[in-house]
Amino acid sequence: MAAIGKVTRRFSSRSLSGCSRVSFGIHRLLSGTSDSDQTAPEKTKSGFAAAFDLQSELQREAEDGAEKTSGSAASQDSFAAMLRRSPLVQMGSAKDKVVVGRIFHVVQDDLYIDFGGKFHCVCRRPADGEQLQRGSRVRVLLQDLELTSRFLGARTDTTLLEAQAVLLGALDTQSRT
Repeated sequence: MAAIGKVTRRFSSRSLSGCSRVSFGIHRLLSGTSDSDQTAPEKTKSGFAAAFDLQSELQREAEDGAEKTSGSAASQDSFAAMLRRSPLVQMGSAKDKVVVGRIFHVVQDDLYIDFGGKFHCVCRRPADGEQLQRGSRVRVLLQDLELTSRFLGARTDTTLLEAQAVLLGALDTQSRT
């Protein structure tokens, strides 16, 4: 009712032809329709409204597509199945496994070797290891994939961000042929 009062006050100072418009506007307010619903053509949306409509449409299409492919969902593997078939799990325990790595950094007699694990390993250069340079491929015997320890008074383990391994020597690629 407060809206009706505002409309009548706005047009009360106008001529008699304005009164007919006021009564027509009040009738529209009471019936729940507006001028923009009946006479104005639909405007193109911009900004948030356009983005919201686009996202809603994309979501509906994705849901429709998911319903159509639900029959082929049985052919997709679950995460557990993919994890069981992964090379990391197939390898089993890393202790006493011989792997091939690549030297990616050398500091004096320390060789930093990346073997594809979570962390790299650091091994001492052997006395006759002058041929072991950055980029060389080497064989490594893994002992532990992650060096962790619980220090005195600590509640959790602390990692050294390294793996523990023993350098077996350079990978001899000529004897493989």
